[in-house]
Amino acid sequence: MEALRAFFEITLRYTDLKWAKSRDDLISKCIKVLRALLEGKTLQEIRKNKELSFGVEDSLELLEAFVREHPQGVEKLIRLLGLYIKSPSPCKTRMISLAEVLLEDRTVPKGE
Repeated sequence: MEALRAFFEITLRYTDLKWAKSRDDLISKCIKVLRALLEGKTLQEIRKNKELSFGVEDSLELLEAFVREHPQGVEKLIRLLGLYIKSPSPCKTRMISLAEVLLEDRTVPKGE
């Protein structure tokens, strides 16, 4: 579920749901950052590489924390983001909606 939560957060950051437009270029950069972190690059090294970090600066900490806390889920997150990039706009909004439903907080008892 951690990969799905990270997918949801990243896609929401770079998608305008009102107009069904997404910044696939920035989501693609997030994938590149994930791969760089997997290869052992530090957050400072990534920040210095403007080609890699420009436009996704607000997501670097999230990506670094995900790699550090859930290294086994990084490939799954990369696959999810890759699917998102390759999907047409109507499918992208559905993917975000599906992730939102799956991640809903179920702590409120039914009937209240």
